Amino acid sequence: MYYDSQAPVTSIGEYLNEIIRITQHDNEGHPYLQWYRGHADKEWELIPKVQRNFAGSEEDLFRRERYYTNDFQARASVFKSPALPIDEYANWLTLMQHYGLPTRLLDWSRSPLVALYFAVSDKSQCDKDGCIWMLTPGKLNESQRLEKPSKVDGKEYDNVYIYNTKHKTIATMIYPAFRRWKFSSLPEAITPEDRKFDHRFNDLKDKIAACYPTESDSRVYNQFAAFTVHNSIKKLADICNNSTLHRITIPYEYKDNLLYELSICGITQSYIYPDLEHLANEIKNWYP
Repeated sequence: MYYDSQAPVTSIGEYLNEIIRITQHDNEGHPYLQWYRGHADKEWELIPKVQRNFAGSEEDLFRRERYYTNDFQARASVFKSPALPIDEYANWLTLMQHYGLPTRLLDWSRSPLVALYFAVSDKSQCDKDGCIWMLTPGKLNESQRLEKPSKVDGKEYDNVYIYNTKHKTIATMIYPAFRRWKFSSLPEAITPEDRKFDHRFNDLKDKIAACYPTESDSRVYNQFAAFTVHNSIKKLADICNNSTLHRITIPYEYKDNLLYELSICGITQSYIYPDLEHLANEIKNWYP
C-alpha cells in the first residue's frame, strides 16, 4: 500500500518541503532517485491509458492493444518520413505515447515542478483536489526482480538497474504490445536464441518496470520524461509499499496560486509544450 501524505500543500515551498521530508535515503545517507506524476483529480487511477475504462481479461486487453499498435504502424508512414523500421518497437511505442495513442506506458517526470504543473493546470478539474504521485523507481525495479542476482566468490549481488526502453529487458516487456510470442510448430526450427527469448519472455510476464525513453525531442527534454512499462494488469498502487510509492494531495482551492508560482519559476505552458501553438495560447492567457 502506498503512503498517503496528509501535509497541507498551499505553496511550492510547502510542496518541496514535503517531498524532502518523504524522500527515502539509503544506508549511506544518499537520497533515492524519485520520479513524479501529477493528476488533476486525485481519484484518477495510476494506470496506463490502454487500461482505462477497460473491464476484461488480460488477454482481451493485450489483444486490443495489438490492434492499436499494428494499425498505427500500418498507417503512420503516410505522416512520418522516413518511416521507422517496423521492428523498432521501443521507438514505435514512445511515438505512440507521444501522440496520445493508448499504450502500456505511463508517463513520469524527474522534476517535481513539471508534475505539479500537470496537477494544477487542467481548468476542467478546477473543483477537484489533485495529487502528485511520487515513485522510487529503483525500489520498484528491485521488487519486480527483473534480473536474477549474480554470484561472485560465493557472495550474491543484486542486479537492479533503470534501463532505457531499448534495453533487452524492457524491449521484451514491450514486445507483447505488438506481437504474440510462441515457439515454431517445427521443433527443428527452434533456435537457441528462440529458447533464450522464450525464457525471458515468460520470466518478465506480469511485471511493471521503470525505464527511460530513448527518443529525444524538446518536449521529452523539458518534461524530464520517464516511463513505467506495464506488462501486467496489476496496479502500481497495489504492488508498491509505502517506501516505494507516495501520494501528496493538492487542495483544489490552491491550484491557481500554485500555477502562478510555477509561472514565476518558468514552468509555463510553452515550457511544458515547446511549440508555437502553445506559445500563442500562453500569450493569449497573459493578455485576455
